This record gives sequence, C-alpha cells and structure tokens, in this order.
Amino acid sequence: MALNEVTFLSHDGRDEIRGWIYSPVRPARGIVQIAHGLGEHSRRYLHMITTLLDAGFAVAADDHAGHGATAMASGVWQDTGPDGVETVVVDEKSLHDLAVELHPGLPFVFFGHSWGSMIARGYASRYPEDLAGLALCGIAAGIHGIEQTLDREALDAAIAAGDGTDPDTGFQDQMFDGFTSRCGPDAGPTAWVAADPAVVADHGVDPLNNFGAPMSLRFVRDFALLYDRVNDAAWPAGIPADLPVLILAGEQDPVANYGEGALKAANQLWDTGHEDVETRIYSGVRHEVHNEPATRERVEADLLAFVERVTA
Repeated sequence: MALNEVTFLSHDGRDEIRGWIYSPVRPARGIVQIAHGLGEHSRRYLHMITTLLDAGFAVAADDHAGHGATAMASGVWQDTGPDGVETVVVDEKSLHDLAVELHPGLPFVFFGHSWGSMIARGYASRYPEDLAGLALCGIAAGIHGIEQTLDREALDAAIAAGDGTDPDTGFQDQMFDGFTSRCGPDAGPTAWVAADPAVVADHGVDPLNNFGAPMSLRFVRDFALLYDRVNDAAWPAGIPADLPVLILAGEQDPVANYGEGALKAANQLWDTGHEDVETRIYSGVRHEVHNEPATRERVEADLLAFVERVTA
C-alpha cells in the first residue's frame, strides 16, 4: 500500500483539509471516496479501507472542516464556516480531483456514512459526471428531531443575534431527540452508535472524535439544511437515472428511522425512475453497521460486491 497525505484549502477559506489517498500494491482498478460522519474522522474506516485496497481499489478520504485532524490543526471544532452546505460538498470535489490526478481514467464510487451520506447525496447531484456508483451507509433519512422537533425559527433568531459562530444552546439536542429511546434505561448518550458496547466505548475515547461537543449555531442550521435538501422528494431527479445506488442501514438505527428512512429514500429513487437501487437493512444492529462486529464483514462484502459491479 502507498499512502499519499494531501492538504488543500477548504471552501470555507479557513481550514487546511487533511486528506489521505490510499493506493493498492497493484495498479488500481477504481477509486472509492469515503465521507465520514458527524463528530468523527476518516481513520475510523481503516478496516473498510483495507478491504477495498486488498481488492485493488484506491481509496480517498479526508477529515471534513471542523473535524478530526483538520480541526486539530485549526483549533475549530464542529463548525464548517459561513456556508457549510456548500463547503462540505465542494471540499469533497477538491479531494476527488486530487485522487483522479493520482489515478486518472478510473471509475469512481462515492461512499458516505451518516452525515457523510448527506454529503454524498449533495455531491451526486452537483458532480455526477464521472460517478459510477453511490453508496449511502447509515443513511440520514426520516430523522424525527430534524423534521419535527427542531425549532428553526428560534435557531434563525439565535444566529441573527450574532454571527452564527456562537456555540449551540440546545438545538443539537432537538435534532437528535429520542436517539437513545430504544437503547435501554441505562443507555449513555451515544449508545445509539452501536449495539456492541466496545464500539461505543471506542467511539467515546477517540481523541479525534468530538460528537456531543457543541456545534456552532450556523453548523446546526447548515446540517439541517443539507438534510432537508437531500431528503426532499425532488432530490432524486437531480442525479442520473442510471446511477447505481446502494443503501445500507441498521434496523435499530435512529439516524435511518429504524430502517424506515432507508426504505423511504430507496422508494423516492424508484418513484423517479431509478431502477438500479439496492437496499440492505441489517437486523439487530444500530448506526455503525460497518463497525458492528456482527455485521462488519457482511457490510464490507456487500459494499465490495457493489463497487466491483459498478466499476467492471
């Protein structure tokens, strides 16, 4: 394996995005780009990355603005600048261009998990030109808190009272309302991440994770705005009808509304003429189906089969 560490200026004009392009030991037969989720970083996908490398695929991944090594360098966490919706999508295009420069002429697949699934959907509608496949894991769809609990008028008023960089004062809790309701009476605040307690514990002690720390007010707004756009019934019309899509979710994942959000997203695609849509809902597991010991190998096998099919 060859590892190229890359940096590039974020669209936010503030951050130097830290990224990595992993190349297999033999000539690559395709590129898979990974967009991580909220409050985490891209090295939490190393097991998946290794599986893809072993199969001959190059992998590109970065730590988004306000996250991971990028935030460690800038000192700014849980904030993606004044236009976070635009920033996270344009930054992924910058990483794409670096990966394609290193591995030109290869088919390209975008994989996004959780918030990354929102970024991936925004990317697919903005830059579909060379996209061979779209994989959406822990898909953010049907989230009760964003759709029903979040007080958007109060959020807008709080942002208008300053510049939006002030820390969140409870809107984040509204967005993730009820996330642990099915995790038992003694559940910790991130128990929804995985059914396996070791995965939850690892998530909690990782110094490059920062889930639960206050978002900036403008990041809360932009997170919800991106969610709205990619879950709108009109979104599928913005991507090619022949683009293969793979949707992966845990049956006990509140981010995917316990599987119902995944099916809703799939049906939106089918209803607009997208016939190459695969959906996998894994029983008994929560959000990080790619890290849950019970499903990790199955998820990687399903993803690899999809990547091999759409890049053949």
